[in-house]
Amino acid sequence: MFPALLLVVVAVAAGLLYVFAAVRVWRSEPRLALAMLLVWPVGAYVLARYWNREEEGVRVPLLAAFGVFALWLGFFALRPGEVAPGAAAGGGDAMDATADAHGAAQRRRALAHVATSRGRVDMPVAKASIVVPEHFRFIDRVALQRAFAGSGDGPGPRTVGWLVHERVDLAAEDAWYVDVEHFADGFVSDESFAGQSRETLLAAGQRATKALSDRQEAGEAEFSLVDYVETPRLDASRHTVAWVEEIAYTGKHAYHALDCHAVRLGRSGVLAFSITGIAPARRELCLRSVRLLAGRSSFEPGQTYADRSRLLDRKATYDLVALVTGAAPGLRRH
Repeated sequence: MFPALLLVVVAVAAGLLYVFAAVRVWRSEPRLALAMLLVWPVGAYVLARYWNREEEGVRVPLLAAFGVFALWLGFFALRPGEVAPGAAAGGGDAMDATADAHGAAQRRRALAHVATSRGRVDMPVAKASIVVPEHFRFIDRVALQRAFAGSGDGPGPRTVGWLVHERVDLAAEDAWYVDVEHFADGFVSDESFAGQSRETLLAAGQRATKALSDRQEAGEAEFSLVDYVETPRLDASRHTVAWVEEIAYTGKHAYHALDCHAVRLGRSGVLAFSITGIAPARRELCLRSVRLLAGRSSFEPGQTYADRSRLLDRKATYDLVALVTGAAPGLRRH
């Protein structure tokens, strides 16, 4: 946005030029000059009336006043950062871009003042809880839905909440957060996971990512799984897995980004912690965050992975390999 002082200066300049023209008119037609000062559109009539009367010296200051005033209006109509590139090609596109920018600004303001929690946070829907680390804060699903009300953004269908570092300003363009999701799909078996090689997991992940990219709507950037920057490894004692994916986006503005994930298995579902689209330079921050938060989470007594009853509990239609590689739909990606 242009500085407020600049807008004031431009407005004052337009006003002074207009008054100067009115003073010139006063010499010959006081009533018309008074009408100019009371009803500014009269200035357009005066401009036409005095167009060929160069000796009065009215045309130039009036033209300058109208030009500066038009520039002043333009500052409001075309504020930098709120009109998408190419929006000027059509009135509808410009209006949509302005509306989107306005909505984004509202969401940023709402997120900047959203209610947060610290300490131990219960997640009843997942029959679990998390001890929020000292420098993080938790934003629950209800608060997120309020912040994103009326927009197409916001928490996904399985999101329980977000975990945000205290130094992160959610109103900033480069803000990052850990999306906490719960998959109530039943018991997810990890039996076959230990026997998978890195190459097998990567190949399965690349196939699943390609299939997901192929389902993209027209115009959206295609993406692919380049590699596991951190190979998925199972911590059998905690029933957790953490890994980092390098994703390549193609198109006009090609770039690489990282998706970091960690999951904790429970008796009847999974808790997942994800950071997506983060810069490669933040690899360690990304991995440590999801791994730390997965380690700080726990299921209620009787709901842990070890509490599973083969006779009574429902089994998920996919296993841990499918969840990690993306063959099973679920984890927030890209």
